[in-house]
Amino acid sequence: MAQALGFSPKIYAFFEDNPTGTIHQSLAILAAGPIASLILGLLFRAWYRSTPTGYSFARLLLFWMAWLGIMQFVNYIIVTPWLTAGDTAVIADLLHAPVWVRYVASAVGWIVLFLLTKPAAHDMLALAPQAATLETPRDRRRFIMGGFYLPLIVGTALTAPGGIGGQPMIVLYGLLATIGNIGIIALSLFRTGDEFAVDRGQDAPLRIEPTAIALYLIIVAFYILILARGLAV
Repeated sequence: MAQALGFSPKIYAFFEDNPTGTIHQSLAILAAGPIASLILGLLFRAWYRSTPTGYSFARLLLFWMAWLGIMQFVNYIIVTPWLTAGDTAVIADLLHAPVWVRYVASAVGWIVLFLLTKPAAHDMLALAPQAATLETPRDRRRFIMGGFYLPLIVGTALTAPGGIGGQPMIVLYGLLATIGNIGIIALSLFRTGDEFAVDRGQDAPLRIEPTAIALYLIIVAFYILILARGLAV
């Protein structure tokens, strides 16, 4: 969006230097990030749902790309009253939105989060390998805890090396944004009632994925060597 408006921004680890122009230009640039996250998340979810049920690394990747994109948008709405550096808070500042409007926006975000927990739980359970037991709500909660809740915490820790050489506070915000997605996983634990029916598909082999490890190392190196210094786009 910044490029389309004639600016030459730089991308850093966990943030970009949002150019400032007219109020309309600034609003468009600020809104572009959360909206792009939402659109990409919905597209990845549509792709995910078009694939056969059952575990595979590709489906697992699509799941996280989908829900992290969707939740990036929702979480921005939720933190509007508190995260003053966030895009939605800056938008509210530019529009001179009163405090009560910001809290209403946050409340809407929480409602949307709650409404999303059931489809999120469905998507998680559709990834269950054949060996996973999903007969009771407790079984399904155990699967979500071990398969998504704990891995998100580990994934947040694995994100931290990408901040080497970056600004500490910005890196902290980036890590908080990652762990913030735990809300959709935590609430989904309570949306796994008896009415759930899981269609089991064919599993891919359960194994360590060398491709995933290589991709992770490449991304971390890209953050440390390129994005820590800023990448002109």
